[in-house]
Amino acid sequence: MIRTIAFVVLACCTLAATTTRAQNVYTWVCNIEGAAAQLTAQVEAVNSAGVFIDPGGMFAGSIPLDQVIYYYQGSLVSQTGQYSFVGENEFADFTDLYTNQRFRVQMIVQGRDLLMIVNPFGPQPVQYFCQMR
Repeated sequence: MIRTIAFVVLACCTLAATTTRAQNVYTWVCNIEGAAAQLTAQVEAVNSAGVFIDPGGMFAGSIPLDQVIYYYQGSLVSQTGQYSFVGENEFADFTDLYTNQRFRVQMIVQGRDLLMIVNPFGPQPVQYFCQMR
């Protein structure tokens, strides 16, 4: 019994050690209505998988779905404003740290450039361009 418990603990520790998540930090310089701003984002890419459960309700295996989900968080700072954001894939929710106003932004990466579309579903979406440092 003790040998079985030791094996399970060792297996759990080994699994936990191999599932570490790497976060990358990226910085862009943006033009927000003529003012320079800096957008900094921590990005984490997670591979998704389908899970098999056996008739007894136990884990029976998994299969990769060839799909990556991007999670990110960060800040946008300019001389006139400061914002924080969290997002998944191409959409992020921004919060104005001065007024607490919240709004949605579509983030489209194009090579080293980033296109931000504020209020992409209207009214009057606004586009801002950023370039990676």
